Amino acid sequence: MVTATRTTTRSSSAKAAAAASSGPTPPPVKIETKKLSFFGYLDMIPGLAVVVATALASFITGFFRTERDSKTYYLHVANTILRKATNRLTPLQLQLISPNTDIIYKHYARARKFKPDTVALAHGAQGHWVGNKNATNVLIWYHGGGFCLPANVGYFKLFERLLKAINATGGDLCVFAVTYTLAPHGTYPVQLTQSVEALRHVLEHTGRSPRNVLLGGDSAGGNLTVGVLSHLAHPHPSIVPLPLAEPLAGAAAIAPWVSLKPDLSEQVIYDGGDIVTTTVGEKWSSEFMGDAEPDYYTDAFDAPSSWFETFPVKKMLFLGGENEIMMPLIELFYENVKVGFPNVELFKGKGESHVAPVYNIYVGDNTETEQGKKLKSWLIDLLK
Repeated sequence: MVTATRTTTRSSSAKAAAAASSGPTPPPVKIETKKLSFFGYLDMIPGLAVVVATALASFITGFFRTERDSKTYYLHVANTILRKATNRLTPLQLQLISPNTDIIYKHYARARKFKPDTVALAHGAQGHWVGNKNATNVLIWYHGGGFCLPANVGYFKLFERLLKAINATGGDLCVFAVTYTLAPHGTYPVQLTQSVEALRHVLEHTGRSPRNVLLGGDSAGGNLTVGVLSHLAHPHPSIVPLPLAEPLAGAAAIAPWVSLKPDLSEQVIYDGGDIVTTTVGEKWSSEFMGDAEPDYYTDAFDAPSSWFETFPVKKMLFLGGENEIMMPLIELFYENVKVGFPNVELFKGKGESHVAPVYNIYVGDNTETEQGKKLKSWLIDLLK
């Protein structure tokens, strides 16, 4: 069984928590487009060849799966390919072959025959409306991808599934999907700043009260979900404060990546049933952090339980897959959070991998995941 240790070394977050909301206006975020080098393009050839070879091998290894591996033969092949691709290719190489979130949203809108509705947000972010934008309640969603990959069509198909079930019960919900700047083109706190601005836009420009707004995200987006709540409770010195008159309705995080520097150096983690590896986590977190130092906004795992006491939200839900490598950290994080914020719940999907509700749909497995069912029922109960 994988175990993990938790540290509570005080970092610059303590200073951030004490920052006065009436201080000077934070400077604009820095975004710089990075380009793949000539050798980076050239390396795509052997890189993709390795991925193809791994895919072919997975057709054989899939017959020898154990309970620790992927649930189905199909997912075994898909998960193996993604693990190899993210290990072998750099973020810039992966971005080259991955359509950005804005394009995916437009394609999804065309396929579903509705007019795309995109809003330009402060500091270079965008928000995409899914469903009836005039619904009483809105779920702001921050996508995952290690801060380095865009959202895929699995997100929008999941939103469609959630909205159909929730609105059928009178929940009256829509989704505001956020496009933030990917690393390494923007580094911390760019993405957190943009995420806060998405919430600010919904509150200030749609006429909704906090009690009608929910936050959600997966993996890196789960990090941003917790980061936004941290900013609301303890204003970040580089981000304009956003005081709320009342708590948000709720916040859900699928596999929240809340420790970018986990102490796992002495542990052997089996990743055969997951889509991510510790190596990828280390590389991508470095791209996201740049020259910045970790703090409680990036690594909420290190925060004391008192950090969560003043989170302005009524309920929180953490979800994860039984087979994902981050589950031990998620469990420890949950135990720490509930000391300061008791109204939080943790749910584990049996035999499921990282962000299964989104990823499985993306690769063509439309079987509803246990995590997806739980998220749906939690939202239905919350919006009754």
